[in-house]
Amino acid sequence: MAEKKEHDEKLKFKDFFRFTKNGKMKSGTVVYSFSLAVLFVIIFGAAYYFLIDVLAPMTDGLPIWASDMIGAIVPALVGGVICLIPVYFLSERRYALLAYIWIAVFAVMFLIAMIILLKNEPDALSIFIRLFVIMVPAPLLIGSGSAWYLYKKQQQKQM
Repeated sequence: MAEKKEHDEKLKFKDFFRFTKNGKMKSGTVVYSFSLAVLFVIIFGAAYYFLIDVLAPMTDGLPIWASDMIGAIVPALVGGVICLIPVYFLSERRYALLAYIWIAVFAVMFLIAMIILLKNEPDALSIFIRLFVIMVPAPLLIGSGSAWYLYKKQQQKQM
């Protein structure tokens, strides 16, 4: 009996990541928000990829903290603006907000995994932590803040 209960719990957790149940589509909220999360990660990744080389020569004479701050915020702002474009085409703005929750969960899971993997290499871990702090919080704060604002604005319109 206990084995069956444990087996059922494992299936429930694993089934959460499947988009179909008994041949029918699951909740659209999960599918839309997960898909938006993947899209947003790609957009923010592209913003960092293309803007870091442009910003580096402009911030050469600045202190490291200022250079890092500019290198974190400018791509996050550009990526955040680009991520707002598909949000305007959504009938439910909460999907964008939920997408940023997915991204936050992914980021925490990735951080934990990398800390575990790099625990015996302190130099590599410190480099990873620095890159993580530069590239993750700014897009999450800017993106989720704008998504929250648009969601609240949509709720006020509906009332």
